[in-house]
Amino acid sequence: MPKHNVSFYCFVIHILINATLVLTILANESSLPAFGSSQHENSWAELQQRGTTALDANEYWIAEPTLMKAIGQAERFGPKDIRLAKSMGELGRLYTIRGRFDEAQTCLEEELDIREHTPDGDRYQCIPTMSSLIRFYLTYGTKNKAEPLTEEMLALVEGRLEQARSGKYKVKFQKGQPLQGWLGVAAPIMRDPIVEWAIACDAVGNCYRADGNFELANRLFKTALDIKTTVLGNNHLSLANSYDSLGSLYLEKNDFHEAEAYFADALEITEKTLGSQSHEVFIRLDKLARCLIKEEKYSQAEALYLRARNFWKTEPSKYGDEARVAFAIGSLYTQEHKYEAALPYLQESLALAEKFNGPDSINVVPYLRRYAYTLYYLGRKAEMEQLQSRANTISGPTS
Repeated sequence: MPKHNVSFYCFVIHILINATLVLTILANESSLPAFGSSQHENSWAELQQRGTTALDANEYWIAEPTLMKAIGQAERFGPKDIRLAKSMGELGRLYTIRGRFDEAQTCLEEELDIREHTPDGDRYQCIPTMSSLIRFYLTYGTKNKAEPLTEEMLALVEGRLEQARSGKYKVKFQKGQPLQGWLGVAAPIMRDPIVEWAIACDAVGNCYRADGNFELANRLFKTALDIKTTVLGNNHLSLANSYDSLGSLYLEKNDFHEAEAYFADALEITEKTLGSQSHEVFIRLDKLARCLIKEEKYSQAEALYLRARNFWKTEPSKYGDEARVAFAIGSLYTQEHKYEAALPYLQESLALAEKFNGPDSINVVPYLRRYAYTLYYLGRKAEMEQLQSRANTISGPTS
């Protein structure tokens, strides 16, 4: 990693720690928990736990001085002790939440620097921390620092992936337990960090995609996909996330052919693993159908939606997906100017949406407007105006 001006940052932040600690304790003396003088109560672990708990509870006036005290305790173990890195990371998280991004960046950079230089430091163990810092740079911090660190992270991940493929690095899982599918979060039985690196690459890829850097996003998503394929095989549910991410990326690039292929793979694995009644299956199917519509492959999109109408024959969807399917079919027919064919589906979707959401819910408005739009083209102006009026009443005045 490029050398940060860590000495200067350390000097500044420790001045801030000492000054802010005194001021905050004086200002909040009545609110703070009593800190005893016993060695146990003032231990680093106790302070770290107390600070983290307060941070998670949004009790920032307690979390900040407590984490600063934890940093003071951790410094006694040496400047490159992992405990100091953990406290710096939590303080950086607090500053990020509070919108104090310059201070947060200093803490997060120092956390990574410490982790990279601990006596038993393994740079591969720094990959999740690298991922977090890259995402911070892209979202809140100094964007020009993101790409060099991304290249460094990818070099580590791709290097270890190549070792795994060649047999030089063995991937291990907890003995006696089967792999389980996961959607975005690794199953806890996974023991090898290489799977967590895939999650890190996906997370950074999403940030680059949001930032419009499709080239790096594509590389990160494909690296994550390669990791999952190498470690978990070709049919694990986690691959569906990568296929979905790549499909969305290519869709934004207007490369509909590639997007369609990835969305189709995502749907196939998800449906095979979770079953057709799963809400996630309909989400995948809807993305594929929308891509097909952009390609003007209307008949294929129609076939998908008509198939989806059979998903909830035995048990209704918990998410109101029946209404969405009917709405999608009606909207597709409207786009093809098949207004007569669209009308019964839109009428059905409105009734289902009202039943699921309530007749006065804002979620019903799109159903009302699309139904009214179709009635207009069928010459049924009075009914159209009635539906439009109802939609306007629910949504309220527009500025």
